[in-house]
Amino acid sequence: MSIRSLPTPFEIDGDPDATEMLRAWIAHGELHVSLLLGMWADAEDSQIDECEAWGQLLADLARHVANGMAQSHGWAVEDTFARIRRAFEENSRYHTQRIEGFFPD
Repeated sequence: MSIRSLPTPFEIDGDPDATEMLRAWIAHGELHVSLLLGMWADAEDSQIDECEAWGQLLADLARHVANGMAQSHGWAVEDTFARIRRAFEENSRYHTQRIEGFFPD
């Protein structure tokens, strides 16, 4: 079996502090994720709110998706981002599937 993996961004080369924050897969018809939770909260002398940091990360991720769709499909970045945001807000209100998982030791 071959898993379709994405390449590591070349921009992270040479940064000893580069940290992978999330991975996501669609498998067996469901979303599966691996998250690095607590990185900001556990950082020494951190004044960063973990929830706000994840909010910023997810917003930046949505902007990257919108930018990628503009490049690959010719869609307008701002319109695409607005559609992603609306879909996020809509799907946040209605839990369509049960979220399960565990935090490893």
